[in-house]
Amino acid sequence: MSADDYSQLPAQERIQYLNTQVAKNPNNVEIKKELYREYLNVEMRPQAVRVMEDILRLDPNDADVLFEYGELQYAQGNSKEAYQAFLSVMQGASASRYQSRIAEYVASGYGMQQVTFSSEDEAFPSFSLDGRKLLYQKKVGGNWDIVEYDLSARSEKTLVSTPADEESPVYSPVEAKIVYTTNADDRRPIDVAYKVREIVSRSLSDGFVSTLTQTVADDWLPRYSHDGAYIVFVSDRSDLRKVSYDAKQSDIFIMESGGAFQRQLTNSPANEGGACFSADDKRILFHSDRNGQYDIFEMRADGKQVMTIIDNPNGNDVNPFASVDGQYLAFVSDRDGNFEIYRARSDGSQQERLTFDPGVDANPVFSPDGKSIAFHSNRNGNYNIFLINLSTSSGVLTSSDLISRLSDLAK
Repeated sequence: MSADDYSQLPAQERIQYLNTQVAKNPNNVEIKKELYREYLNVEMRPQAVRVMEDILRLDPNDADVLFEYGELQYAQGNSKEAYQAFLSVMQGASASRYQSRIAEYVASGYGMQQVTFSSEDEAFPSFSLDGRKLLYQKKVGGNWDIVEYDLSARSEKTLVSTPADEESPVYSPVEAKIVYTTNADDRRPIDVAYKVREIVSRSLSDGFVSTLTQTVADDWLPRYSHDGAYIVFVSDRSDLRKVSYDAKQSDIFIMESGGAFQRQLTNSPANEGGACFSADDKRILFHSDRNGQYDIFEMRADGKQVMTIIDNPNGNDVNPFASVDGQYLAFVSDRDGNFEIYRARSDGSQQERLTFDPGVDANPVFSPDGKSIAFHSNRNGNYNIFLINLSTSSGVLTSSDLISRLSDLAK
């Protein structure tokens, strides 16, 4: 068949013709390359993968096919297979030709900074209003305390330390106080992991503590509205079933910043959590497994007009956080095999992976100026606080750095 005649055929007939040619010439790599590209043109990815794998059995060092195979596997959520293919390319003679393109899959291009280095776990950071300090929980003597870290002085100060667990601290945007959770009021002789938490506020001037929630249920992850008038939080108080603590179903609630008028916003059989306010305080972002896996949703601040923002079929998307300018949201996803930090436009478009590490990266929060994202990670063994500097470049990975990174990711 002439090239002109072939080009005039419909896609399915071209595929049929090429399959016939492959059957006649099973070792002809060029025909098979044409076949898998035709499959890709009509979105028949599983068939394309099989043809690619057949080519690689004939020629395991074909860098062009290896790279395209890696791209295809990555697009389908098979990150380990993708990294293994990219690693094979980087270990071959054509490494320099593909180095910059492969680097895009294992490094975000933004600067990364480790903030804390304690051998004890540190987690759930939040920024002060001026962006100069971080507030987070730190494991001290077997329980969680609240610590403040000065980013300029590189020094920390303990703000709350009791025999109980204090967790998920955030600064008030309008007052000299912080809000966090504590299990101090649960005096039952049970494992601390099953004690319920209440939300409290604490004055930074005189240390006065006010309990905002007083239920027999578990309340957690408080987040202020930007005007300081409201706090959104997660609770299992609406689940009245006689089931174990860890089987309770959670919903999103809202209250005035002083604890009054606590109101349930979501009411479904699913688990909802990770709530925060949008930049204008008119909407609330949260995650839910109402569709079978965790996706990110948005609703009005009164709980109405729920809509899906991020829905990736290859994994769970959780813990959204909106930038102050309303342009972006940060979130966590395991779509590529483990939990990493991502960024997207506020409508869920232009999703971009920001971290590339075999460890767990979680709880991203924007700085007030939007130039940094703080998060916690156990990439060095235990959980510490890290910063992604969105205004600086991470630099170019060397070939050996890239091979080392791919080797870790492909494990």
